[in-house]
Parts: sequence; C-alpha cells; structure tokens
Amino acid sequence: MKIILGINGGTLPGNQDSSASIIKDGKIVACIEEERFTRIKHAPGVLPENSINFCLQEAKISIKDVDCIVFACETYTNMKQILLNFFNFKFGYCPKIYFVNHHLAHASSAFYLSGFKNSFIITADLSGDNKSTVLFYANKFGIKEIKSYSKPNSLGLFYATITQYLGFRYDNDECKTMALAGFKSKTNCIITDFLKINDNEYTVNTKYLMNGIFPGRTNPSRQEPLFNNYLINKLKRQQRLENWKIDNCYLSVAKTAQEQLEQAYFALIRQLKNSKYRSNNLCLAGGVALNAQLNSKITYSNEFENIFVPPCAGDNGTSLGGALFVANKYKSFVSKTITSAYLGDSFSNKEIKKELDRLKIKYKYHKNIAEIIAEKLSLNKIGAIFHDRMEYGPRALGNRSILANPKNPKIKDILNKEFKHRELFQPFAPSVIKEKAQDYFIFPKTKCDYDFMIVNVKVKEEKKNDIISAIHIDNTARIQIVNKKNNSYFYNIIKEFGKKTGVYVLLNTSLNTKGMPIARTPQDALSVFFTTPMDFITLGNYLLEK
Repeated sequence: MKIILGINGGTLPGNQDSSASIIKDGKIVACIEEERFTRIKHAPGVLPENSINFCLQEAKISIKDVDCIVFACETYTNMKQILLNFFNFKFGYCPKIYFVNHHLAHASSAFYLSGFKNSFIITADLSGDNKSTVLFYANKFGIKEIKSYSKPNSLGLFYATITQYLGFRYDNDECKTMALAGFKSKTNCIITDFLKINDNEYTVNTKYLMNGIFPGRTNPSRQEPLFNNYLINKLKRQQRLENWKIDNCYLSVAKTAQEQLEQAYFALIRQLKNSKYRSNNLCLAGGVALNAQLNSKITYSNEFENIFVPPCAGDNGTSLGGALFVANKYKSFVSKTITSAYLGDSFSNKEIKKELDRLKIKYKYHKNIAEIIAEKLSLNKIGAIFHDRMEYGPRALGNRSILANPKNPKIKDILNKEFKHRELFQPFAPSVIKEKAQDYFIFPKTKCDYDFMIVNVKVKEEKKNDIISAIHIDNTARIQIVNKKNNSYFYNIIKEFGKKTGVYVLLNTSLNTKGMPIARTPQDALSVFFTTPMDFITLGNYLLEK
C-alpha cells in the first residue's frame, strides 16, 4: 500500500481529539487536529472532515487515490457503516477500511517513530477499546501485547478523578494537577489507598468512584463528578470549586496523586523487566504520557538506555499511529526516528500579505526578521511568531508561539494573568538552542528526545536566575531543544537573543488564549494579537506592532 489515511474521532460526545494523518510512499506527509479548524478545543463528537481535506491537499491526491483508511478503534458500535456513510456523503467515495485497536495505535505512534530496533512500550489513558493500560514489546516482527488493564483499573481515570476533585476539567486540565504537585505542602491531606501499588501491580479502589464509570455502564456527563462522597469523607474536605483558593490541603492531594502515579509506572516497569522479553529501550504513549514530570522521573531513574515519547502522545496521535501500524504491516513504512513535528499547514508570505491588506492592517516587511524579534524580546517586549508549518500535537514548538524574555521575573505572572487568563501557578516552558542546552540543564544518563517539550529536566542552580520565568517551582523545566536543521527560523531568533542578552533560552508558550486551540491561520493569530496586550507579532516576514 502506497497511500494510507489514518483518522481518529467519532460521532458521540465522549469521542475527542479528532485528527487525520496521511502516509504516502513511505513518508509522513501531513498530520493535523480537527480542533485547529473548528476552533473548538478537542473537537468532541466529530469525524475529521477538515483534517482529511487538508491531508489530501497536502499529498496532492484525491480520495480515490487513497489505498485504505485506518480508524484507530475496534469496538465503536457500527463504525464501519458510519464511516462508509461519512466518506460517501462528504467525499463521494470510500476506500477500503481497516480498524486498529486504540492502544495498539498509541503504541505504534511511539515505536515506529522512535527509530528503536526493539522496545518495551507502556500506553496508558482513561480508556480505549475497553483497555486503560497496556504493556507491549516491539521489534522488527511487530508489536506484541504482554499485559493489559481495564477500567476501573485505569491510571488515566485515577488522575482525572483527582484533577476534577481539585476543581479542574478532566481530560483537559491534568497539567494543572501536575503543576500543583511541584509545590510543597504544610498539610498532610493524603489518601494512599485510592491507587494501590503492591509489588509489581496496581489497582484502583472503586470505593472512591461513581458507579457510572464501571465497565458496561455509561460514563457520567462532564457536568457530574467521577468521584463520590467516600473521597470527600476520606479527605475530610469538599471538592474544590473553581473560584476557591488552592490551599495546602489541595496541594497535598495533588502531590500525593503525582507520587502514586509515578509509583504505579515503576511497578509496570518492573513487570516489563521481569518478563521473558529484553530491551534497553522504553516508549511511552497515551494521554498519561503527556505528564512531563512522570516522564522525567522515569528518565532520571536510568532504568533504560533510551526513552522515547512522541509529540502526539494523546488520542490525536492515534490517527498517525493507526496509519503507521498498517503501513508497517504492508512494508510501506519502517521504524525511523521522527525529526520534526511540523506536519500541519502553512501560509506563504504572499498569502499573509494578501490577508493583511484585505484587513487594512499596517505592517512592515523585514528580510532578516530574527534580529528584529530578538531585539524586542531583549527589551522585555512580549511577542508572537507565526511561521511555516503548524505543529502536530499539543505543544507549540516555535512555529505558532508566544515568546518572552525568561530572565524577567515578572513575565510569568503577566502571561498567566493577562494573556492566558489562567492560574498564576502554571509554569511556562523554555526553548534552548542545541549547543547551549548543557549550559542550563542537568540531563540524565538515559538518552531521550527533548525536541517536543514533553519531558522535564533539572535546571542548573547557577542558571536559575537567567531563566527564572521559564522554570517551575521545583526547579525543573519542560524543555524544547531547538535544532538548526529542523527549525532554522526559531533557532536564529534564540541565537540572536543570546547574543544580545547572554541567555540562549526563550520562554515559549502556545499562540492561543484560554480554552482555544493553537492558532492555525493568520486570522487566528491576529485574533490573539488584538485581544491580548501583546506588543508585536510576526507573520512570516511581516511585523505588526501596537
């Protein structure tokens, strides 16, 4: 098979992170999330019509050129007929359809992008195809399941429940729970029997859960709790409401939950080590693998020589994972190291200028724009860059980013309060050029890919003040190492900033506002620019200032 179209999504409210990916002649041509088109975060309850159209356009083909469609779920009721109806109705033709297990798609999105010859794989999320955590072993002969866990024994469910108890949205705000876990608490407000770890096993105590989340029953709506009064009574504390202060008790709950999650993963690692299979490599995928602090703990443990987490570890990555699985099966794609997450759409200078002229917006063209951007950032201006192909996955990696001076201690609070409209405790990430990374951060012996802002590392004590606004309270940072070969535009900005300030790091956050997906088009970017106190924005080589 030469052309394979992978998709994820569905028609029910619980289906989310709809996306599409296309592989053509052994090359990943395009991957994109439907939310970037609809402007509805996670794109719940839809199939990726816009994403499919983009993938076909990027591959320069029609739907009739596609050899097969791969859907990353096996247990969705009547899905084959739904897809037949959808493609015939929206595209006038439906290629052959394959179904790939949800967790196998997660595993494929990691292993086949890692470049490893063999690897253990852990996939974990709330639930998919009636499984929540799966242990795999992979080599040139394929991916073999070793063991699986099903809901309610779900690490994703456990962490989602704690996230909701803390007053946040589950399946969206788990990063806030992780951020809170980094703070020290003066209160011992913990529960240790919700997620129980015994030797190499873990179990979720169902006493804490609402009945509706057990297998065979309908999940509660997002307007209802995942937990019951047993959790509240055990903690002797009501769940936090959105406008309540986050006190020491809630900090303690977050910290304990993070520690228990980490302990459960190490129990799984011990299972893998005790299995009949052998590997010095580990791949992580599934929504839980977006927990950068968990990934950090595993990396610093030196249990493995190499660890890989893909930039698309969540459900959005299953469209690519499913396509990779089928492509590998038919020898049209072999495992290779992914070098770039820039797989979305792009807009040329000509297209950007046309839009700016249409909107009658003043701008200036600069050929050497990196130096202009660096100069403004060095003066503590806050700006954004919109350039080349959009990132695939939840992280802005320098093509759809808001940038700031990490040395300015006030920048973090300004961005959280006035730009992102979110809690002040939430950290931002640093982007550093490759040859300077060792100057600022302490890396473990285990080799890991830090290109995708998905693993935390320790910050050198003597460099903390240089990047104070781009590190967390626990002196770790979810870094992105910027390689000149992969993104010379962003690399040059950081390098020029370093020449002016002596700091070869920039604070980097996504080009969006609270509750919105990352900007896809010039119009999306301009919307952020004009609705925030941003000082400047560059779109391609065009500079706009207030």
